[in-house]
Amino acid sequence: MSLDIWMFMGSIDAFEKEGADVILDRLQGASIGTILLGDLVFDGKPAYPAHADLYAGCETDPPGMPETNAPRLKVLQDAVTEARQRGLQILLHDWGQGAPGCISNPEKLLYGAARSRDVVLSFPEVDGFVLDGPEWGYEIEPGHRSDLFRCDCDHCRRLAAECGYDFDALLAARDRLRGRLRLLSSLPDGRRERGLVDGLDLFVADPDLLDWFRFKTDSIERYVSAFAEAARSLDPPRQIACGPRLPAFAPLTGYNFRRLSQIVDFQCPKLYFWQHGVDGLKGTLFRYVHTLCEWNPGLSEEAAFDRVRELFALWVPGVTGLDQLDAPLPPDFFATVVQSEIAKMRERIDDIGRIRPDKHTKRQ
Repeated sequence: MSLDIWMFMGSIDAFEKEGADVILDRLQGASIGTILLGDLVFDGKPAYPAHADLYAGCETDPPGMPETNAPRLKVLQDAVTEARQRGLQILLHDWGQGAPGCISNPEKLLYGAARSRDVVLSFPEVDGFVLDGPEWGYEIEPGHRSDLFRCDCDHCRRLAAECGYDFDALLAARDRLRGRLRLLSSLPDGRRERGLVDGLDLFVADPDLLDWFRFKTDSIERYVSAFAEAARSLDPPRQIACGPRLPAFAPLTGYNFRRLSQIVDFQCPKLYFWQHGVDGLKGTLFRYVHTLCEWNPGLSEEAAFDRVRELFALWVPGVTGLDQLDAPLPPDFFATVVQSEIAKMRERIDDIGRIRPDKHTKRQ
């Protein structure tokens, strides 16, 4: 099987700075056949105009494009047209589709669908969309932007009732889980090898906890389905995809690879491994270990790393302390952990042609 390489272009003004011919020649010279365009903004302002009639029924007003961006829009439109004429595929990554507020807010579905219909009026050649979130949190560090233990707003309560859940029972189960994570100091020393049956044992003992995660999964499916319906209602229909976290984290965020495969055309699991900042695997390991040590007086960093490995089947070979995470990842990490995560992607999606791993690097 030949390697099909895609390129994410997070800075759309590159076509202005270097010229479309130069960039497209370079990409095709590297055998890249698909461009994933990043945020459709110029200097923080929309890169395309809004058509107000498409937003009837939306509470959120679409942002207007400044007149000064009109010439820049033309450069980008011409670049997209030339790319398609050369046979490249063009996908959009962030086209301003997100309405503010909780994922359970129905406004997000209405506004996102309207924004998707709007953007193709300016870029009719685009082949599809890749959703980058939203997602439920998967971090336990208090106050983190991706906090596992939120949200409990009125929108969530309403959606839970619509899906047939007792929201108060879900919140009680959530609080019990948070409490369990504060009792790790009382566990016997040593790492346990855990598997599927251990999770089954937990959920049989606390079925409301399972329902808490099921509710999150239902809400993500509802969100992605709305975008899929909008993309496929276009003429011609467009592709729709989503970018979940690694298989180790995805279930916490509400992304179920198997069920989403029934909705989207392909998935782009994130292979983000860096430390510092947000979203990198090493950063998440750091925050889990640090938080567990704070919540459990007397728990050593080495023991906390063991607890995290038991939770996610994730570890960095040779690392037993937080300060070691600043070092480059060893080859054993890629040969064991990364290979395992990729195998899980293939197992859960069951069609290698519908997996497009999203490998990002982060400069220090």
